[in-house]
Amino acid sequence: MMASLADNFAKALDARASELASAKDTGTVQEIVADAQREAVVQSIVPNTFVYQATVVVLGSSVLAVVAAQLWITLVIGPAAIPDGMIAIGSVAIGALAGLLAPTPAR
Repeated sequence: MMASLADNFAKALDARASELASAKDTGTVQEIVADAQREAVVQSIVPNTFVYQATVVVLGSSVLAVVAAQLWITLVIGPAAIPDGMIAIGSVAIGALAGLLAPTPAR
């Protein structure tokens, strides 16, 4: 079973317990907690929830629909007739899919 963000945050704070105990001021404590929080976020995976899956399906369908519509318009009407809005929708959907599916970079 995968650890949740809260579990990862607790483990990261646990690993820094000695640093927290020896911290001299609140600024140092805040830095330690912020580092632990960043580490917990990096270690947490994207949840495999219905909303996430539905978003990927809708964005993927949008990309496929736009590509199919552009192909149809090009073959039937001509390449000059493709609306700019359709190109924008396809580009945004591809960018959103890439953002959702790309792994979180480790620091």
